[in-house]
Amino acid sequence: MMIDQAPGYYARALRVIGQDLADLIPENLTIELQGDNFIAQGLCTKSRIEERNPASPWAILSRLCNTLFGNIFRTSGREPDLEFVPFSRTYNAHDIERLDKQGTRQRSGASMPDIYSLGERLRTIGKVIDAHNGRIVRIFKDLHQIIFEYQDAAGTARKEELSNTELYQLQQRYAAERGGSNPPVSDKG
Repeated sequence: MMIDQAPGYYARALRVIGQDLADLIPENLTIELQGDNFIAQGLCTKSRIEERNPASPWAILSRLCNTLFGNIFRTSGREPDLEFVPFSRTYNAHDIERLDKQGTRQRSGASMPDIYSLGERLRTIGKVIDAHNGRIVRIFKDLHQIIFEYQDAAGTARKEELSNTELYQLQQRYAAERGGSNPPVSDKG
């Protein structure tokens, strides 16, 4: 079932999702479209989840214990605790709209977005999908690459894999187009 969408829908939706998840600094991230909902799942450090929910009883107890007992049990030169935990978020059209409005109010007058941010990386993938009048199937991002699957306007399944360097180059082409310079060269697919 194809949902009706405005031009640039996936670029906007994926940017908003990326901005919402950026504080988690995901080790890996998968985004799938299930019906009209985006399901984002991944792994991040336990401390990031606790920071995101500072009023949770576990976070309060954890901070108290760390404060009271941290110096007693901590040995010098100990590696930081990097326990990874799963997270899952669901976004519907209303969530995207609400988060986009919040982001617009919080945005500074910066002329160019940070192309290294999760939101901008996902926006770039959304632009590729939008350019093919496509529909997202799945996006997978880890520290080294982004793999994304989508259906183009004809319903043909497509899969692309971009290294961080290739993604950066694609972002630069889109940024140049936004800035009014020469249009980007054609995509791989």
